[in-house]
Amino acid sequence: MKYLIQFSGVALGLYLGLYPALDKPRPTWWRWILASVLTLTVVLALAPHTAGTFADAVIMRRAGANPVVPIKVHLDEMPATTSQNEPIVVKMTDFSEGEPTQAFVRVPMTLAPQLVGMKTAVLAIERDSTATDNVFLAKSLIVANPLLTLPFIPQLEERARNLYFHVPMSWVAMLAYIVAMVYGFRYLKTRDIAYDIKSSSAAALGTLFTLLATITGAIWAKFNWGSFWNWDPRETSIFILLLMYGAYFALRQAVDNEERRGRLSAVYVIFAVVPAVFLMFIMPRIMDGLHPGAGNDGSVGPVLSTKKEELNLIKQVIFSLAFGGFTMLFFWMLSLQVRIKTLQLRKQQ
Repeated sequence: MKYLIQFSGVALGLYLGLYPALDKPRPTWWRWILASVLTLTVVLALAPHTAGTFADAVIMRRAGANPVVPIKVHLDEMPATTSQNEPIVVKMTDFSEGEPTQAFVRVPMTLAPQLVGMKTAVLAIERDSTATDNVFLAKSLIVANPLLTLPFIPQLEERARNLYFHVPMSWVAMLAYIVAMVYGFRYLKTRDIAYDIKSSSAAALGTLFTLLATITGAIWAKFNWGSFWNWDPRETSIFILLLMYGAYFALRQAVDNEERRGRLSAVYVIFAVVPAVFLMFIMPRIMDGLHPGAGNDGSVGPVLSTKKEELNLIKQVIFSLAFGGFTMLFFWMLSLQVRIKTLQLRKQQ
C-alpha cells in the first residue's frame, strides 16, 4: 500500500508532465492542478502540528534530550470542575498507530480550566522523572481538537518537515538527467536540433534541482549533525555530480559548431547517467555515513523502507503529492525552456 500511494503520485506527475508535449503550452486546467498540488503539499508539510506518543516522551527523557514532547491525547476522565489548588491527575490515551497507550498526566491548576469539556488535544508533556514511565506532567496546551497532526520523530522533531522538499528535489534531479539522456540518444539517431535543445534543457534543470537538494540537505545537516557540510558519502556524491554536469556545460560552451556540440553533448550526457545513478543511489548505501540509508544504518531510508513503522499514512500522502507536484513543476519548467530556446533559434535563422 505504501509504494502504491507513492507510485501514484510519481505516475500522475509523469503522465501530466508529458501532456500534451514538451514543445506545447500547458492548458489552464493543467496549471491549476499544479498550483493546487504544490499548495496542498506545502500546507500539509508545514501547517499541521507534530504530535507524538507517551513512548516518545519516555525516549526523549532517557536520551537526555528536550524532555517536553507534543502528544495528541484523548482526555478519558477529565473532571467537570477544576477548583483544586494543586495539580489534578487526568487519565489520557494517546493516538499511537499501534496499540493506544493509557497514562496518568498531572495537570497544573493553571492549565486544567482550559481542558474542561475538551475531548482531544495536543499537549506539551514530559515524563515525570520522579515516578514510573506511566506518569507524566502536562506543561501547556498546544492546540485543541486538532483535525490533523504529523507524527513526532524523536531524533528529528520539527526538522522532519525538510524531508517533504529535500527528497522530491533529489528525485526530480535524477529524473531530469534521465530525460536528458533519452533526448541525447534521440539526437544521435536523428540529428534533430530539437532533441539537443530538450536534452541540454533537461540537464540544466537537473543541475538546478541537484543544487536545491544540496542546499536543503545542508540545512538538514546543520541542525542534525552540527555543520552544513560533513563530507558524508551522500554529500560527497552530490558534489561530484555537480562537478560532472558543470563539465557538461563547459563542454557545450567550448564548442561553436552546432552539430558537433550537440553530438559531443549527447555522448557525454548518455555516459554520465551511469555514474549519476551510482552516485545518487548506490554509493551512499554501500558506504558508512550519517545520512539515513547509509551502509551502517541498516535500512534503505524511510521512503524506500518496507517497514510499516518507517512512514505512516499521512507522510505517504504528503510524499505522493510532493513527488507528483515537483515532477509536474520540472516538466513545466522544461517546456518553457524548450519553447524559449526554440523561438531564439528560429529568430537567429
